[in-house]
Amino acid sequence: MVSRNSIIEVDPLTAQALADHAAGLGLSVPEFLRRQFVGADDSTPIVDVDAWLDELSEGSERLPPLPTDFSTKDIYADHD
Repeated sequence: MVSRNSIIEVDPLTAQALADHAAGLGLSVPEFLRRQFVGADDSTPIVDVDAWLDELSEGSERLPPLPTDFSTKDIYADHD
């Protein structure tokens, strides 16, 4: 379990993307993360992230694999 005042190391691009996303929502990074994982919006808090991710991925083993050259261009092929 992560303590309340933990340091999480991420690469610089991820850190910047997180900061930009939080700022876009008018939040600091700590506030954004707290809302995501503590349930500040009256949602059920995610107590065990690993269990939540396992639950989220249930059944995905039956999905066909993506092509090796799959990219975001495939997702947004119909957008300009």
